[in-house]
Amino acid sequence: MLATPQEEAPLGNARTRQQFKKRVQTHFSKAATSYDAAALLQQRVAEHTHLLIPPSQVFSRILDVGSGTGYQTRQLRRRYPNANITGIDLAIGMAQYASAQTPCHHPIHWAVGDMECLPFQSDTFDLVYSSLAIQWGELSHVLQEIKRVLKPGGLFVFSSLLCGTMVELKTAWQQVDDESRMNRFKTLAEKQQVFEQLHMPLNHVHRRWETLFYPSVRAMLGELKALGVNVAQSPARGLMTRHKLNALGNAYEVHRQPQGLPLSYEVVYGQVNTR
Repeated sequence: MLATPQEEAPLGNARTRQQFKKRVQTHFSKAATSYDAAALLQQRVAEHTHLLIPPSQVFSRILDVGSGTGYQTRQLRRRYPNANITGIDLAIGMAQYASAQTPCHHPIHWAVGDMECLPFQSDTFDLVYSSLAIQWGELSHVLQEIKRVLKPGGLFVFSSLLCGTMVELKTAWQQVDDESRMNRFKTLAEKQQVFEQLHMPLNHVHRRWETLFYPSVRAMLGELKALGVNVAQSPARGLMTRHKLNALGNAYEVHRQPQGLPLSYEVVYGQVNTR
């Protein structure tokens, strides 16, 4: 079973949403030890997300939402050595791994929790940072919580994915079977509408394409599994048979370039100042 990270958690009943979140927890916890080695795209996007943080601004309390293995949280610690920094992730395996990788002389607070219901008091943080994480929650709920925990005049800096993400893989799958193995991402206009409805106007918003190349579909799927993103809103009923894998590889060959098989990501970057 393979799917991209979806734009929002299922909007069905509470049981459906909890079942989905449980799958997210399980997949990402299992991927904790393999994540950083496979996270070329995530590190590239995170570095670009950091550029949206004003270099002259000082922050005393910082929250990293969807902190994962803590790689970028530790980058924030190096940049702001005197700040009180917290990383939160839904997957307990990720939080445990992040804690184990953190030097004692650079303390970071690690928490396990749902970004749709952050376990922090209102008006707590000067900066909320999130790179490629908010797509795992229902966007309006996530933004409401981020707005709540930010202090007046605080800053939210983020990156997320748009509808063009993994278009090559989606096209190839459509030629193999009719299972819904790919989840839909919002367009930039749809995302902006959610921000506007919550009175969180986006500053410096821009989109950027990133493309990774692989020697084979098998190598591509192996990396996605190592990242933990092989989780779907509704798990595919059909098994990933050798026949389907070969068919997917054949369908993907039309996209091959001299560098290999491309997998493209449409990334949006944004900054929000609270009033």
